Amino acid sequence: MAKFTVIGGDASSDLAKRIARKLKSPYIKTEKKIFPDGESKITINQIPKKSIVIVVQSTNPPVDSNLLELLSIVSKVQKFSSKVYAVIPYMGYARQDREFLGGEIITIGVVGKLLKAAGVKKILTVDIHSKLALKELKIPSENVSAMEVLVKHFKKMKMKDPLVVSPDLGGKERAEKFSNLLKTDFIALKKHRDRKTGKVNILSGKVDVKNRDLILV
Repeated sequence: MAKFTVIGGDASSDLAKRIARKLKSPYIKTEKKIFPDGESKITINQIPKKSIVIVVQSTNPPVDSNLLELLSIVSKVQKFSSKVYAVIPYMGYARQDREFLGGEIITIGVVGKLLKAAGVKKILTVDIHSKLALKELKIPSENVSAMEVLVKHFKKMKMKDPLVVSPDLGGKERAEKFSNLLKTDFIALKKHRDRKTGKVNILSGKVDVKNRDLILV
């Protein structure tokens, strides 16, 4: 019996197949049906028994739908498996990691509770929005970076005087590291977000980007 079994959700089936090949483990696909009222029905073709199951499902848009699919898959397979790990490349709701205005909900914490209740024992995610979001999950988690892979990709491109740009000061450290690996310079913009309307204003003034290729990180 294989130690690992990989299950791919609808949002990440290609990645799940690659992970299964890398681990030399069985891959199980899911089937998704959408009803006229918008509900989705998930079917797992095989139920792995007594193996460690890795469920791969990103929670990118449509976030709620992909998250519910992930929860549904985990809830089903955890009844038969020894452990269930979730690989979530894009962690939806990670930006909602703190309460800025009274009454706001730290939704990433709610997501963590749902994943734990469904049966997830450990989470692997990629370049999560913040360390605080990872902490709020309250599940054993590991955040890996795709930065070096992306840098290799950009090095192969014929870019003209590239400039790494962070859209806010919160991403300054990430932009600086990216630029160092790419051996170029970077800037971090300063912004102001209206917490009620969500409107964003850039306060950093003008930046000369003429004849330069920009990489937004």
